[in-house]
Amino acid sequence: MRVTNSMLLSNYLKNLNRNLDSVGDMQQQMATGKRINKISDDPIGAISVMQMRAKLYKTEQYSKNVDKALSWLDETESSVLELNEVLKSAYDTAVAQSSGTMNAQSKAAAAELIKQLRDHVVSIGNSKSGDKYIFGGYNVTNAPFEVDASGNILYNGIDLTNDSDPALIAMAEDSVSYSVGFNITLDISINGAKLFGTGENNIYTILDDFYQALESDASTDELGVFITKIQNAQSSVLAVDSEIGGKTNRLELIQSRFEDDVLTYTERKSKLEDVDEAEAIMNYKMAETVYEASLQIGSQIVQLSLVDFLK
Repeated sequence: MRVTNSMLLSNYLKNLNRNLDSVGDMQQQMATGKRINKISDDPIGAISVMQMRAKLYKTEQYSKNVDKALSWLDETESSVLELNEVLKSAYDTAVAQSSGTMNAQSKAAAAELIKQLRDHVVSIGNSKSGDKYIFGGYNVTNAPFEVDASGNILYNGIDLTNDSDPALIAMAEDSVSYSVGFNITLDISINGAKLFGTGENNIYTILDDFYQALESDASTDELGVFITKIQNAQSSVLAVDSEIGGKTNRLELIQSRFEDDVLTYTERKSKLEDVDEAEAIMNYKMAETVYEASLQIGSQIVQLSLVDFLK
């Protein structure tokens, strides 16, 4: 086969462009710091990188949910501990007023304190985390607790003292859940009906009855009944606080695992797609040398002018 000058020139230009592409690829790697800038650079590696990115994205999303859930539980625990302090004050008052040494004047002063504690209980029940009510169950947009004209405490519009109401029983199971991992959903809210209790021995009604008894100058024995009632209410509140602590510990363990996963996936992704700077510089110099050599060889292949043919 006769090799013509045009064939030599065509092959030369093809190889020259290939070498120039290599120089461009090396420059791009050094500029981006990435070994894989397009799928054709390393198809298998590119797929692995995309898988690592997907895992990182999911892990980061779950981690954000865990952060939100922990924030919610922190607000919840603060409110529960505040409620416990209210009950401690009420308990101390009940012990003092049932001692038999208090007169009507001291009972009236104690009644005013219990009244303030009773009203503060409603404020605690309507605590928020951000713009959402903590203890309303599914109802996070409206205040769950209110007192009607008759002085009864209502939870999401239902009389909390009527513990046989089917609607109240069903509502007592409502809770807010967060997805905190693959197939892991955790209830992170404490239901207000569970926190306050239902029936005549809910926290608000206990304090209201105690207030009424002090106002009416009840006997020592009548006031002594509230010591046990308040103790029982406080035990229930502390049990709720223990439940919150358990959920918080679990979320912190999950959060710690996610932090480790992020480091692991990031390291794997970096090994797959990040460029070794020293190696990239060396490869660039080699590609540049090859390209310059190609240019020099080209000066011997490409005829410069018609004069060369006449010689």
